[in-house]
Order: sequence, then C-alpha cells, then structure tokens
Amino acid sequence: MSELEKTKARGLPLVASGRRYEVYDDPIGSKALVLVKLHGDRIVSLRAPRPEMKLGWKLIEYVVEGLGGCIDTLRMALENRSMMKLAEHLYRRRSRSINSIRTYAVTVHAFCKFVQLSPDEVIESCLTDGAPDSHKVYKVSGLVDRWLGELDASGCSPTSLAVRKGRMRTFFSANGIELSPITRYSLRVIYRDRAPKQEELQKLIEVASLREKAIIAMLATGGFRIGTLLKLKYKHVKEDLEANRTPVHIHVEAEITKGRYADYDTFINEEAAHYLKLYLDKRRRGTEKIPPEVITDESPLFAVVNVKRGLSVKALSYQATYENLFHLFSSTGLSSKRGKMYEVRIHSIRKFFRTQLEALGVPRDYVEYMMGHKLSTYHDVEMKGVEFLRNVYAAANLRIYPKEKASLADVLKEIIRSRGEDPSKYLRTEIIPNADIITPEVEVDVYARAVWEMLRKEVLEGLISTPEVRARF
Repeated sequence: MSELEKTKARGLPLVASGRRYEVYDDPIGSKALVLVKLHGDRIVSLRAPRPEMKLGWKLIEYVVEGLGGCIDTLRMALENRSMMKLAEHLYRRRSRSINSIRTYAVTVHAFCKFVQLSPDEVIESCLTDGAPDSHKVYKVSGLVDRWLGELDASGCSPTSLAVRKGRMRTFFSANGIELSPITRYSLRVIYRDRAPKQEELQKLIEVASLREKAIIAMLATGGFRIGTLLKLKYKHVKEDLEANRTPVHIHVEAEITKGRYADYDTFINEEAAHYLKLYLDKRRRGTEKIPPEVITDESPLFAVVNVKRGLSVKALSYQATYENLFHLFSSTGLSSKRGKMYEVRIHSIRKFFRTQLEALGVPRDYVEYMMGHKLSTYHDVEMKGVEFLRNVYAAANLRIYPKEKASLADVLKEIIRSRGEDPSKYLRTEIIPNADIITPEVEVDVYARAVWEMLRKEVLEGLISTPEVRARF
C-alpha cells in the first residue's frame, strides 16, 4: 500500500493541496503530514510539527509550494523552527512570492552544509540562555564571511555574493539576531543580459503554442513580470477586449505585483490582443480531450486544466511557464551564453518593452510607471489618467512585427468593421480544433467570403425594397 493510500485509509483530514502535493492534519501524532509527488509518480512523505493556528498551516503550504521540487531543502525547512520563522517573515512582511522562499531556503541550506549544522543549530550557536550573545554572533558572522569568501574564490559574481549576504542577514534577523559587519560586495553586473530583437521575438512566436504566443506578446508589449502576468484574470482585460478597443488597458493591483508597493496601469498592443482573443476562444470551444470552458471575470487569464481532478481549472504556474519558455528559447537558438549566464533570458522580454518604448520617445517616468516600478513622480504620472497614457502608448506604436503596407486581409477587415462587425468572429469559426496557426491565405479567404456575404445580403435587401419586387410578394 502506498503512502497516499495509507494516509487516506487513516482518514486524516486534508488541509491543503496543490499541483504536486497534499498536506494532511495528523492530530494523534501531533504532526502535519506532507505528501509530495515527484517525477515518475513517486511520493515522498514528510512531517512537520503540527501548527496550533491557521497561520502555521498557511506557512507549511507556502513552504511546500515553493520547495516541492527540492526535497532535501523542503525537509530542512519543515523540520527547523528557524526556517519557519524565515518563512513567516517572507509571508507576512514581504511579497509572499514562492520564488522568494525557494531562493532564501536554498541559500540557507547551502550555508548549513558548509558549516555542517542544521538551521536551528546555527541559530542556537548565537545564543546564551535564549538571548543573542555578541561574542557568539561575531563568531557566526565570521563563518558567513568565510562561506562567502569560498563562493567568491569559486567564481561567484559580486552581485550574487551581495544577494546571498542579504538573504543570510534576513534569515538571522527573522530569528532575532543581527550579524556583525561582513565583507561588502558591490552590486556590479558582470553577466549583463540584453533585450531580444524584434526578429528574435518573431522566431519565438512562430514556434510557440497559441497560449505561449499570447504570453510572449503580453510580456513584450505590456512589460509584465511573469509572476504578475500569471495572476491576471479575465476581468483585467474584459472591457477593452470585448469592445475591440486597442491598446487594451490593464489595471494591475498592488496585491499581484512583486513588491506590493502600489497599483499601476499598462497596456498591450493589437498583436498581443489578437493572440489573447484566439487563446481565450480556443478555451471556450474546448478540444477533443478538454470540454469547453465557461470563462468568467474570475477565470485565470492563462490556465491549465487538470483532467484527473474533475477538470479543475487553475492558473498556469510560474515553474511550468518558465520551463515552456526556456524550451522555446532553446529551440530557436536564443539560449547562447555570455560567460556563465544566458545572453537573452526570459526576463529579458520585459527589457524589450522598456528599451523599445524609450527608443520610440516615451518619457522614462511613464515607462517605469507602466512597468510597476517605484518612482518619485509616481502620483504625477498616475494623475495623468488612463486615456492620456493610452494615447501616449498608442502614439509610440510599439510592435513585435513591423507595420507593413495594408494587406488584402487588412482591407477586408476594415470593410467588415465599417459595417459594425468584428472580423475576429469570422476567423473563430474557421479555427480547426487544436490548431494554433491560421495561414495568411486562409485568413484572406475567410474575410473575403464574409465581405461577399455582406454585399450579397445588401443587394438582395435593396432589390426587395423596390416597389416592383415587393408587388410580386
């Protein structure tokens, strides 16, 4: 009998579950039981002290969500009270990012392996009678400094060293200890990435699935972080998307941003809106394996459907998105390295947004605002209003594909629009289930038939309206 079967046989209450984990309450053993599913359907069972309050259960879920793929690090985090204090600090006082708990825990785990002590033993070595001892803190600070020195000698960049030093300070601070001064490392970038070129983004879009096309186009023309983009819901784009208004305005609440500093506004161009519409329409139609989805205001903008869990729809995870995009980068030859790091990275797509808009003459403060950055003139930009910013964005004409002379498809679409119709509705009926790409020839044919049908109806209505023809009926 598997661990999962044993757990269910005991009738333990399920407290939380995710894509690859389940958390159970074991009151008799006074433990929280965590089951993590690894590749190959192997299940690992872990235990943690049973929380007495709701916050404790939330912290376990937060830690498991972030460290589910790193079993050794996850075990260390669940078994050490000092690590759960770090998790509480990140959950309550920082952004609650699962990426944060992962990077902080991995850093602490690496240090603990270096000194061959558990996190709780490291903290205990700084205390005398439960209070920080300055002499012991000084000695432990020296160990942190030596560890950073070893990383430095191994070729770790100054920026990476400074970041690791900051994470260790946060770990000790969350446990009531302030480290003594440690060697200072400058935030000097050695492996600088660059923004992708238009033709490189075009390559990515050409080989991407429909969902990834929409993601790439929104990252490039909306300046989103991946984490923020994946938290968007249909309500964020509904008004402009359904009104066929471009650029599409998206108001981003502080709660779904990285630092949770403030709300901000950004836009996506007609290219991104086009791919997004096709992707949402595909979800509404369904496929041979997945039934049609009813998309509501609260539906995740980018979703994954779990058929095994009763067709439950969940927001696409950061890890899955990152892996999919990394595969696209590799398949298009964009995974070349500059030193230890990649020259063009997934986060570099966001840099495309900044560099292109600034090159097109948009003031830097406006660009920073639309990227969700903190700036001294934040309220000055915000008070300009959405329509002012929409006009600024539209005037810049940010594009992934260069604007060509009006094609036959463009002319036909304008004829359809002039008669109060949405051209994309004719395109939707022609999309074959599971097909992500419509060739230009097929698109022209679809629009041409739609225009011909409109003209035919107008001619017939005109004939029927004449007295001679009416007299025959």
